[in-house]
Formats: sequence, structure tokens, C-alpha cells
Amino acid sequence: MMDPQQAAAMQAQQQQMQMQMAAAVQQQQQQQASAQQQSAPVKLEQQQQQQPSAPGSGSGGAVGAGSSSNTATPAAAAAAAAQQKYNQTLPIRAYLDQTVVPILLDGMSELVKERPPNPVEWLAAYLLRNDPQKK
Repeated sequence: MMDPQQAAAMQAQQQQMQMQMAAAVQQQQQQQASAQQQSAPVKLEQQQQQQPSAPGSGSGGAVGAGSSSNTATPAAAAAAAAQQKYNQTLPIRAYLDQTVVPILLDGMSELVKERPPNPVEWLAAYLLRNDPQKK
């Protein structure tokens, strides 16, 4: 059983990590917003190039419409690739704080409440059940 002083220290450390995580998430959101603002003129230019030049051309309009609907998938893939590249450039602590620490802290909090006989297996199952990337 954990004494009250250890429990308080663990809770304080958990709160500090949550605050660091919140700051890191806020920083990431600001960077993403900045990146979106910088890429907005490029996207607008691409959309303008896809529009037909002659207002009465029927086949040109169909091609343009088909092209713009197909850009959603490559855009999502590009965003995922950009996120992965961003994650690879982060320092180790920031990467862990953004990806693993939040779910790990939640799992450890539940683990302390449950106190199962096989804590490592229980925690592993919890992490797999609550993986935010699979939701």
C-alpha cells in the first residue's frame, strides 16, 4: 500500500505532466493553424487552376469537379505524412508527452483503482482497448 506522501507526490507529478501535455498540445495546435494559414493561398491557387476557363464548356466542368473531389484523399494522406514528419522532429520528451503519456496516465490511474493481480497485463489490455489512434 502506498503511503499518503507517496500518493501526493505521484498526484503532483501526474498534474505536472498533464500541464506539460496541455502546453505541448496548445503549441502543436498553434503550429498547425500557422501551417494551414500558410498553405491556404496555395490551395486557393490550385482550386482556381482546376476550374474551367470557358464558362460554357460542359466537359471541362465535369473534369474540374471530379478533380476537386479526388483531392480530399491525397490531402488527408499529406496531412498524415506531415503529422508523422512533425512527430519525428520532436524531442523525445515532447513526442512522448503528446502521444503516450496521456493514455498511460489514464491507464495508470485506472490501474491504481482496480489493483489487479497482474498489473502489467491489465495495463497492456487497457492501452489496447483505449488506443486513441484506433478511434
